[in-house]
Amino acid sequence: MTRKKKLPSQPRCHQFTDSSGWTHIIKGLKNTHTSSSLLKQNKDKLQPAPIPPGQTLLDLQKTHALYRSQWLSSPCYQHIRSLFVDDVLPQMRGRGKIDRCVALGLGSLSNGRRSAWWEFVFLETVLELLLSSSASPPSTAQSVLKVFLQDPIFNALDHTFLSSLSDNYTTLPHPLAFAEITDTTFLFAPHLELEVYAKALSQAMQPNLCVGTDLRECVDRWAVRRHGEDKDMGGGEGEDENKDNGVFERYLERTVERKLPEFERDDWMYFTCVYRARSDKEDDTS
Repeated sequence: MTRKKKLPSQPRCHQFTDSSGWTHIIKGLKNTHTSSSLLKQNKDKLQPAPIPPGQTLLDLQKTHALYRSQWLSSPCYQHIRSLFVDDVLPQMRGRGKIDRCVALGLGSLSNGRRSAWWEFVFLETVLELLLSSSASPPSTAQSVLKVFLQDPIFNALDHTFLSSLSDNYTTLPHPLAFAEITDTTFLFAPHLELEVYAKALSQAMQPNLCVGTDLRECVDRWAVRRHGEDKDMGGGEGEDENKDNGVFERYLERTVERKLPEFERDDWMYFTCVYRARSDKEDDTS
């Protein structure tokens, strides 16, 4: 299997998982003993991110406009647009319309994390492509997408900002968003903790469209964890409700995978893919 190389200048990432099952990433911890201790200390301290002093809704709106402008002018956006318009969405016709989006673990936008902003403007443009191109025939094309966003670290300003963007945006407390996942859902779930990702894909009806962590990487990581070699990655020990990684393999079997390109301004797209339901023709030949 071919894997993309991470930029050599990027510090090593370590993850810890809180008691609600969410993953958080700490960069630059080189000493394994020190990093493991720090991960354990932070494991159950998850709470809404602090709002920087003096930050206002207007500040977030200006930041949003800046990131969106930079994203729309990037070569990567053109690649993503072509990927969805020419490949992903046309192949999904006949699978039923996408009428909602569930976004998990986006991160706090008010707290200054760059990757959260890049992920969010990416999400926005995919939602716009869904509405304009539609994964459904024109006669049944949707005019509204309900968008449910869930992350325990959203603070009051994050909630206000997201709600101000559209009446169709709803922020939900954990774990209510999982109930919104059906086969008509676009699931946005990059870089979630394994158990949370598995839970999102284990609903009664699996989403027909997903942008998330490379499932082959998840299968490999779960195999490593089963053999007790995943100490540095932290999280979920004793709380894993999906010890069999079959949920990832089953989703791979019913979908077609497209890897996201490298993004020149941030590394959040590493090990991230688009998964769409197989077309009827692809089902017949599989």
